[in-house]
Amino acid sequence: MKAPLLLIVLIVNGFSACAAIETNGFLVFKVERLAYSEGNHGGSETTQKFKVPVTDEFLANFKNLPSQHSSGTGFCCSGGHSGTSTNDASYGFMWWLDKTSDNRWYVHMWGHGYENIKGVMLSSMNPSVTQSMMIKRLEDLDMSYQQSYVNKYDGVNVQFSAKFVPVKDIEADGIIPTAPVRKADRTMLFKGDDMGNKTIQLQCIFQEG
Repeated sequence: MKAPLLLIVLIVNGFSACAAIETNGFLVFKVERLAYSEGNHGGSETTQKFKVPVTDEFLANFKNLPSQHSSGTGFCCSGGHSGTSTNDASYGFMWWLDKTSDNRWYVHMWGHGYENIKGVMLSSMNPSVTQSMMIKRLEDLDMSYQQSYVNKYDGVNVQFSAKFVPVKDIEADGIIPTAPVRKADRTMLFKGDDMGNKTIQLQCIFQEG
């Protein structure tokens, strides 16, 4: 009977851990990298997700609205893969969330990076493009940004996306690690999960403008 008892304990502990964070949803960041050759998928393929709980404590960190003297409190998440050598792929994105003076949300996302396509280091074909949107509620968040790298018939597409996911749907695609989040004073809001073995790393922080 020890095995069933252990299973019950694990289930109860897992439920307690989820219940400890009171939220109606999460900001979920997704990074996808797909290589192709001669128009066919091939090469390395990477998909990683990270989540940030939208708790009352999280929302309370937007302490200042924009004014004539300040851009207010912003929330920034940056992440990506850093190459280990000058010939290795290196790509990443920046995501910025601001609250407007009329209590809406202004969101920006842009990317950067280089890819090695058949021995040629290439920068993104759209390095200066920024994806921006204005939403009334964080629950309306659903945006993406893609970087493309092409060498004749071979290439790599790297897509970054951000979406609000309700609590009831968060487990639909498996376990998503929580990203570390720091307050504007650099103290920890969410410690986050260990991502030491992840190809892509993500850091998030509040900043005062």
